Amino acid sequence: MKKLWQTYGQLVKYALASLSSFGLDSGLFYLFKRFVFGGFGAWADLACTVAARVLSSFFNFNVNNRLVFGHRGDYGKALVRYYALAVPMMLASAGFVTLSNRLLGVTAPGLSTLVKIAVDTVLFLASYLVQKKWVFKKEEEK
Repeated sequence: MKKLWQTYGQLVKYALASLSSFGLDSGLFYLFKRFVFGGFGAWADLACTVAARVLSSFFNFNVNNRLVFGHRGDYGKALVRYYALAVPMMLASAGFVTLSNRLLGVTAPGLSTLVKIAVDTVLFLASYLVQKKWVFKKEEEK
């Protein structure tokens, strides 16, 4: 069991951290779409995605930094790398959510949130690999 945890424990912790961040991000997206940016027309999905992602990503960075990857290196350097990954991921999420919503004719906040969940699920694994190999890479491995 210990060997299994050593092999997959980090991925399980990453998945749990991502799931909590994902819940925060999706909930914030819904709240922003429903109460804040709903009247932004074609820009609503982008505005909601950016606002939700800024808040949830900072939470996610801190959880991943200490609890998932046990990073003890330069906090600022890791933060810059994290956002160098997070910004393109956020834009990919917003782009695919907007495109999917338009192609499917989705306008309701609840359905739009489900589309966002599907899109972000696809982006999950790529983000893990980049964070493990680059963002939170141990100093002695560089």
